Amino acid sequence: MINSMTNETHTSTTNAARSDDRSTLLTGVAIGAVAAAAAAAALFLRSRSRSVPARGVARSSAHGVDTTNVFTAGNVAVITGAGSGIGRETARQLAALGMKLVLADIDEADLESAKEECNALADGAAVSFVLDVSDFEAVLRLKQFAFATFGAVHFLMNNAAVQTNGKCGPYEHMDRWQRVLAVNLMGPLNGVHAFSEAMIAQDVNAVIVNTGSKQGITFPPGDSAYNVSKAGVKALTEALQHKLRNVPECKVNAFLLVPGWTITMISTKGKRWLQGDAFDPATAQDERSYDGLFDPDVARQKLEARGAWPASKTVSMMIESVRAGKPFYIICPDNETSKEMDDGRMQWAADDLILRRPPLSRWHAEYKEEYKEVSSRF
Repeated sequence: MINSMTNETHTSTTNAARSDDRSTLLTGVAIGAVAAAAAAAALFLRSRSRSVPARGVARSSAHGVDTTNVFTAGNVAVITGAGSGIGRETARQLAALGMKLVLADIDEADLESAKEECNALADGAAVSFVLDVSDFEAVLRLKQFAFATFGAVHFLMNNAAVQTNGKCGPYEHMDRWQRVLAVNLMGPLNGVHAFSEAMIAQDVNAVIVNTGSKQGITFPPGDSAYNVSKAGVKALTEALQHKLRNVPECKVNAFLLVPGWTITMISTKGKRWLQGDAFDPATAQDERSYDGLFDPDVARQKLEARGAWPASKTVSMMIESVRAGKPFYIICPDNETSKEMDDGRMQWAADDLILRRPPLSRWHAEYKEEYKEVSSRF
């Protein structure tokens, strides 16, 4: 009995010791796991702090440039691509402000229609000039015409553009590339070269607005030529504003207009260009018609319901920003894309460079789920 009790006691004592050992082991493992996790987190944070550089501070109260009186009644505006879309709406709103207008477009019928509409608003203060913006000599003649007609230019909008609706890849359709770059990039460049010095010499506040695109910032795959052209417009306008602010006593400033999804004619005109006689007007969805129904009000309502902004909102935002003298980047949201979404997409695109990811990683299989998770937060 004594031996039995002794053995039972010994066994119980041994089991208790083993239990303590297991507890100690498990505790050690748990502590080690926590420490390892903490070390991994610290390593990640240190790595992230190294890979993501510090950013400057957003200055909502930053002083803008002086654009006082640019949109004053009696002042002169020159607008290319004025026959439709953003250009035509800009002409309408400036005509309503009492400005004198020189409207330029390659489409003579649209141009004359826009001139008549503006003259009905401004009692004969609009003139027209048929123009191919890719022709520098023609743009010089536009400048001479504007100064000869009205004696000054206070607002220049280089707005004319074409697109291929996603049908121009990086090594396809050289003819399309040449036209898109000639109109979208060389057009604004021609306008800047033709008008800038004459506008500076006036010694009055004046503004040059170039129309860019979000596709020139985030580069969605598809219409590569359009993306490249609008990236060039962004770089040109940034360089222009930098140059102007460093010219002594210069009173001319530049802004980059970056529309969201805006109701215009550019997609329909792109279809006409590429399809020629095969183009079916009943397929158009633009500022004048929608799937064969030629009613501008119905078309606008349908496109707004899908997420587009009417050109009137885009132009109103542009005018408001120019009047305020800021921001230089006039990046417009729409009914589909908020400012937060725009900012998030631009940050992701910039991080492709900073984090050395593959280009256009938003559309890369390896980053698809990560982008989905990140973009859910903006």
